Amino acid sequence: MKIRPLINKFKDIVRSQRGRDILVFCIFLAISTILWSILTLNEEEQYDVRMPVRLTNVPDSVTVISTPPSTISVSLRAKGTQILKQSFGNAPEFDIDFRIFRSRNSIILRDADVKAIARAAYGGANILIASPDSINLKFTTRRGIPMPIVIDYKVTAGPQSTIAGRPTLSFDTTFIYSTSRIPENINAISTEAIRLSDLDRTTTTRVRLIAPRNTRVIPVSVDVTFNVERLISKSRTVVIEPINVPEGVKLITFPAEVKVVYMVPMSVYNQSDPHFRVFADFNTIPHSSRSHKIKLRLRDVPSILQNVHLEADSAEYIIEKIKKK
Repeated sequence: MKIRPLINKFKDIVRSQRGRDILVFCIFLAISTILWSILTLNEEEQYDVRMPVRLTNVPDSVTVISTPPSTISVSLRAKGTQILKQSFGNAPEFDIDFRIFRSRNSIILRDADVKAIARAAYGGANILIASPDSINLKFTTRRGIPMPIVIDYKVTAGPQSTIAGRPTLSFDTTFIYSTSRIPENINAISTEAIRLSDLDRTTTTRVRLIAPRNTRVIPVSVDVTFNVERLISKSRTVVIEPINVPEGVKLITFPAEVKVVYMVPMSVYNQSDPHFRVFADFNTIPHSSRSHKIKLRLRDVPSILQNVHLEADSAEYIIEKIKKK
């Protein structure tokens, strides 16, 4: 479609009497809208806003123990122009000046202080309600005490996989801060509970550290890595050992050997050489049974192996009397 014919047609419409009337109407409508907006914005209205909280002028030697609220909810009356000005810039922040509100080992703001900070941020607006209406933050100038980190976890691997070794931490020590001496019964810092299941690959998760009451730990979180390896099936043949055989008799099993099947992590497949023991216990032979099979028991299974089992859990046997010479 060509543009030129459309432009000519639009010019013809504007030059017509009806077109001029529509154009004049649109101009007056725009002027009326602007005037109405100005009058409306100059009227006071009630607004509900959230102000992000920021601590300022905190010395490097000070560690704030209490966690300040992330935002302050404020209900205020202000002209629309005041709110509009704030909308075009950065949102006003609720700045808590450490130097002004410090009181011994606390930063204390009462209801009047909270409203005063909000009022100043919004250019003198009338603050009706602020929540929270007071703030009390504890801080300390004591040095942090290093504490080891313990992991609270319950993790399982998926089929054909295993958790290789203990989980590893991005760092193994955190620092604990308090306004008073650390109780002697606190000797480690625990992570939040980690509950994972069916892992089939190495997994890293970030968890928070649990600070004891009235303390703070820095850093506040740690990365925990669970190393997962694939399992490979393997087997070896083991001689069956008769045990608890009375004097004067001999217990002979058929076969004399049995295969042990197990799964081993891929990383140690070539180095894996477990020394299992398989027992045939004479005391487990039931006297009244007509069966000629004895139950086999597997012992000395290394913890690194998974799904360890005997290819056959029983063997045929005979009992021979030993002739005295």
